[in-house]
Amino acid sequence: MAERVSTSVLFVCLGNICRSPIAEAVFRKLVTDQNVSDAWRIDSAATSTYEIGNPPDYRGQSCMKKHGIPMNHVARQVRYLILKVHICLCCSGPLTAVLFLTGTWAGHQIQEL
Repeated sequence: MAERVSTSVLFVCLGNICRSPIAEAVFRKLVTDQNVSDAWRIDSAATSTYEIGNPPDYRGQSCMKKHGIPMNHVARQVRYLILKVHICLCCSGPLTAVLFLTGTWAGHQIQEL
């Protein structure tokens, strides 16, 4: 039997406490509800170091709870090695996209990927 290859997605925002962990939680619920979670690697991270180690913002947690979407997350910064395992990157906001396109988020140039 052939090994199942997972598809991966990384949601990225500036602090990893609002948009990206919400996107991760919602996407995770969608693939779980479709019974295809084994085929996906889902994650989120920040371009900045502002919120590393913090839980998601209370407003996002409240919204996810209201809609019955589990959220278990601690903010972290995206690292070069994380990018190598993800096929799709979803950046929220123009600043996040610029940081990725210029490679300034972690001192690496995007061309290295």
